[in-house]
Amino acid sequence: MNNWTVVAAFTYSHQAHLAKSKLESEEMEVLIRDELNAQVCEAGANAIGGVKLCVRDSDVIRAIRSLEKGGFIQEPLETESVWMNKFGLFTSKIPLIGELAPELVLILLIALIITLIFIPLAITNLP
Repeated sequence: MNNWTVVAAFTYSHQAHLAKSKLESEEMEVLIRDELNAQVCEAGANAIGGVKLCVRDSDVIRAIRSLEKGGFIQEPLETESVWMNKFGLFTSKIPLIGELAPELVLILLIALIITLIFIPLAITNLP
């Protein structure tokens, strides 16, 4: 049980120290790795995964819950569906609208389809 596990990674060393203080206040042993890289070169720290906050294997779950409650780590929002991701990849190749958000492209395409259906109907129903 002497192994250390990374529970969070930060861009700046001061962020890691704040999280470390939070965990130490809850009587957990905490170790910070790769701090010097962030102090010397921020890009170098990000290239190796940031400043890492490590705890003992026995404290991993408790540490993650504590950091989530404290706002130090957040769960990624997975609101996009697989279908919307595929649609975004497909429409990214379309000129002019390829840089827009997939949701906006979908709305534009639906509006275009509705327009193409109703304009001919309206023209054929003219007296």
